[in-house]
Amino acid sequence: MVMNKTRLAVTCHLMRREDLPEVLVIESLSFAEPWTEEMFLHELNSERIAESLVARVDEGSGERIVGFLCAWIVSGELHINNLAVHPGYRGRGVAAQLLEEMLVRAHAKSVTVGYLEVRASNEAAAALYKSYGFQPIGRRRNYYDHPREDAIVMRRQPL
Repeated sequence: MVMNKTRLAVTCHLMRREDLPEVLVIESLSFAEPWTEEMFLHELNSERIAESLVARVDEGSGERIVGFLCAWIVSGELHINNLAVHPGYRGRGVAAQLLEEMLVRAHAKSVTVGYLEVRASNEAAAALYKSYGFQPIGRRRNYYDHPREDAIVMRRQPL
C-alpha cells in the first residue's frame, strides 16, 4: 500500500454495479456499521435521485477504486449520504476531489443547498467540509451507533 501523502490525481466516475466489490472493501475498512451490498444496490437503482461516484487511480498496476461518495439530489437539495476513502489513500485529496466533482454535478442540476451529517469526533472530515463552505447548523443526538455518538449537521448555502 502506498503511504506517500502527496495529493493523488484521481478520476471520478459514476459508480457501477461492477464497482461494488472494491467499494464494499473500502466501506468495511471505514465504518463500524458499514452499508451492505443491498444498500449500495438501492442507491444504484435509484437513478432519479441518487448520484454515486467512485474515485479511480492507476499507479502503474491497473486501475483501482480508492474512494467513493453517495448522494441524493432531491427538490433542489444535495444530501451527501456516504463518503469514504481507502485507509491507505487518506490525506491525499481523494475525498476533496470526490466532493468537488459532486458539487459540480449538483450545481449543473440547479441545486441551491447541500446537507450532510458527520460524526462529532471526525475532525478531519468536518475540516474538509468546512473548507468547502459547509457550516454546522445543528446536532443529531446519538445519531451513530458503535460507538454511540452525535452527528453534526452541516449545510452549504448557496451551493
